[in-house]
Amino acid sequence: MTLRLSDIMDLDYLLTLDDHPGSRAAGLKAAARDRDIFRQTDGAKMTDNALVEAWLSYRRILYFDQAGPKGYHRLPGQVFNQMFAWTARVLALAGGLSGLALAYGFLAYHGVRPVNVALFFFVFVLVPAVFFLFFVAGLVIQPFRRSGPGTFSTVVSRVLFDMVPSMLKRVRMKVKTESSDPEPSRLDEGILFIRTKKREYQALFFWPLVMLVSLFALFFSAGALGGTLFRVTFSDVAFGWQSTLAATPSAVHDLVSLVSLPWAAWMPESLAGPTPAQVEGTRIILKQGIAALATEHLTSWWPFLCMSMVCYAVIPRLLIIGGAILGHRTVLNRFDFHQPRFRRLIVRMKSPVMDIGLEENTAARHHHPEAKKMSGARGPVKDLSSEPADANPHPARQPGEQEIAPATPATPATPASIGTPAVVLAPGPAWDQAATARVANLLARQFFLDVRQVIPIDQDLDADALVLGPDVLDGADPIIFLQEVWQPPIRGILYYLVQLKQGVLQDKNLWVLLTQAPEEENLGVADRDVDAKVWQDCILKLGHPDMLVERIRP
Repeated sequence: MTLRLSDIMDLDYLLTLDDHPGSRAAGLKAAARDRDIFRQTDGAKMTDNALVEAWLSYRRILYFDQAGPKGYHRLPGQVFNQMFAWTARVLALAGGLSGLALAYGFLAYHGVRPVNVALFFFVFVLVPAVFFLFFVAGLVIQPFRRSGPGTFSTVVSRVLFDMVPSMLKRVRMKVKTESSDPEPSRLDEGILFIRTKKREYQALFFWPLVMLVSLFALFFSAGALGGTLFRVTFSDVAFGWQSTLAATPSAVHDLVSLVSLPWAAWMPESLAGPTPAQVEGTRIILKQGIAALATEHLTSWWPFLCMSMVCYAVIPRLLIIGGAILGHRTVLNRFDFHQPRFRRLIVRMKSPVMDIGLEENTAARHHHPEAKKMSGARGPVKDLSSEPADANPHPARQPGEQEIAPATPATPATPASIGTPAVVLAPGPAWDQAATARVANLLARQFFLDVRQVIPIDQDLDADALVLGPDVLDGADPIIFLQEVWQPPIRGILYYLVQLKQGVLQDKNLWVLLTQAPEEENLGVADRDVDAKVWQDCILKLGHPDMLVERIRP
């Protein structure tokens, strides 16, 4: 099953609700609900994408049940589907009526001046064909562009992610001035949320908007074709051509023959296009008038014009709409469900499997003398993946061999197969081995992460880039940056995180993990911590969908 755009919108919205539970009890209830979904769907046998789809189906049902019979029964995806359907109907109706009216008025003939074939061809055939060629050329050139997105993508981005948030912001300011409620509105968070989705959703909304624009153009051309046939059927219309340039009838006929190649082979010659005699007989010279022109010549152009509209205006729009449907499906199939917020959902759903194993392992380690000795060891880089999972952690010493304490793993005795591989970046000397071991253990318990390495960094881009090589980051995702919550998000830190994300971590998810000071006994950060809220807002404003703020829970 492939998720639709409306499904992704609902998924994002419901995950956002879970990110703001309102209380610790509500957060624990949501986590228990996700674990229950994992058990009921037999999630151990499902892929991560299938788990996300199952969660969405269950969560929708729960959302409507909680709304009650008098509640609000619309999710963003449903609203989008309804708006898209009604917009498509309105555009189709507007396009059909405008094309019909324009062609009907264009073909008005009062017996004095025939309809100008060249002008009609330009408006109803050549202009749509040129737009089609420009669109196809843009699609071909776009993958090779390095200067940024194309014009249409820029317009889509401006409308959805700049104009709409600006309108919402004006509404917010008006509500704020008229209301005496000092509490901030969720509208501010919605504005930030829309701007944050700019990179992520721009490609998803591109093809639906192409469909809408092409639908208007299709019905415009179809309406023009219908208006032309109506005029030709129920009224006497004369067609002619004229030009100040030195255009001969033979040259015009050659051009007409070239245009009519797509249908000339299977249509009668009388309908495929005007003959040389008919072309010459419909040339209008102002000083001579039309009295000498034959009627059969003046009425010979309409089959050519109608077939031109079908071939160069209607069919290309059908091709664009069909291509847009395929392109939209391709974009949906490529949607990245390994982003942090989806990864966090998978972690919550799978966490019971991890918790049991860790509790048993932790209890065993508390009674193992070597485990206590290992927990006090120090080392700049801790690596769990260098030894096989079934290796003996305490090999027998040979006679006369000195006992050497092994290097401390990043998380105590956590099997590599339990959780998602991750790498922790520890800034500053305060994060010693004992503190990072505590963090790794908490990450395994709370986020289902298997910390393979803990790497000390200096927050110097050049120096840290040398340490964070492909051999260190290979297979690890997310990358976790430890940050004490009490420290404000100054520009230097934010700039470092952005450069780090755009550089060596370009294809990785980056978590900013908020904790208390390393020397604190409890590293957890409270749900409503003011400093944590400041960090969340600042990271959200950076606009990177694969960069998020997490916290160690108390």
